[in-house]
Amino acid sequence: MRIPGLGLPARSRLLVWVGLVDSTGTGLFIAGSAVYFTRGAGLSITEVGVGLTIAGLCGLVALTPLGMLADRIGPRPAAVLLHFWRGAGMFAYAFVSDFPTFVVVACIVGIPARAVDPINQMYVDRHIGTELRTRVMAAFRVVYNVGFMLGGLLATLIIAIGTRPAFIAIVLGDAVTFVIAGILLARVPLLADNAPERPAVRGWPKSLRQGWYLAVAGLHAVIVLHIPILSIGLPLWATLHTEAPPLIVGPLIVLNTILVILLQVRLSRGTETREGGVRALRRAAVSLAGCAVVIAFADRLDTVGATVLLVGGMVLLTLGEVLQVAGGIGVSYDLAPRERQGEYLAVFWLGVAAMYMVGPVLITVGVVEQGSFGWLGLAVLMLLAGALLRPAVEAASAQITKAHAVAVEEKDEKGGAVEHAR
Repeated sequence: MRIPGLGLPARSRLLVWVGLVDSTGTGLFIAGSAVYFTRGAGLSITEVGVGLTIAGLCGLVALTPLGMLADRIGPRPAAVLLHFWRGAGMFAYAFVSDFPTFVVVACIVGIPARAVDPINQMYVDRHIGTELRTRVMAAFRVVYNVGFMLGGLLATLIIAIGTRPAFIAIVLGDAVTFVIAGILLARVPLLADNAPERPAVRGWPKSLRQGWYLAVAGLHAVIVLHIPILSIGLPLWATLHTEAPPLIVGPLIVLNTILVILLQVRLSRGTETREGGVRALRRAAVSLAGCAVVIAFADRLDTVGATVLLVGGMVLLTLGEVLQVAGGIGVSYDLAPRERQGEYLAVFWLGVAAMYMVGPVLITVGVVEQGSFGWLGLAVLMLLAGALLRPAVEAASAQITKAHAVAVEEKDEKGGAVEHAR
């Protein structure tokens, strides 16, 4: 029996509910956090920006160690821990009233925030196995987009009330959803975890010694620039540099969300293999390059023409986004050795975490402020990343395979020495 519309086995039904609960709380927080921090907690915009930047750095530093911890203790304890940890942090936000306290709490929340994605990937792998894991991750993202919409609508209603208790309900509501999702997650059935052994959490991560793997993570991060393009670049360009009506931004975001919901599962088919994942990422790069070219000329047309180009650019951006998610999941799964899956997935997501920090500046200063030439330069960057991806993935695969063979040989020699000593 499968879940209608998503093509998932019935045993994944509870996991879908986890995603819906989790994403509804996250959507609530994303839509309402700026209002809560400034009007509910009394912080300035500068204080909020500085505090969240520090928290982002904490999350970046903690990402790989948390992935290694998941290898050591298993994905279920790690995933549940992250949910409860973030729930406690969100609860603490309700008591923030000054900048130093805000920084401390923001770091408590920020440390596990970036590790959620790779550990979720690891959890899904152990839940459903290699054959269906990419499809489940795609369905999970569809559910997340639905939850984001629900959370955003709920935040709009709470903000309209306009009282401090209502603002506090934003962070407390997110805290409750984290706790509920963690409790449900502990009940999601897992397949037998047949990793050869659980490595000790010590030493410099092997994945950070492999240059080609880091190159793949970096090239993937370039393609993930569609996130700040969607949230910052396109809205700024549309409202400040084109004749399109300012109200077009809202409908464009809605169009993006609807297309992701409709296309994510469908376009994820065939990305279960390394070749399929690479192909999807290269197509994503081409689509995003096309988006940048189309948007580059939107400032040269009248209201109707600019609107048409912005809509076309959003469609291309969404196609690139959907293909990037599918391809990134497929490639990261394929390259990650099973016994160190948490570590390798975490390092793969390091590029994405770095993009979240530098992407907004790159898109605003390097693209939007440079006008059409900035957008065309971004298109060239996307095409270059797409062209380099296949050779980088092949080289990374060979490098990881060689390192694994050396590790096995060293382990066998060590085991033989121990037996000989006995």
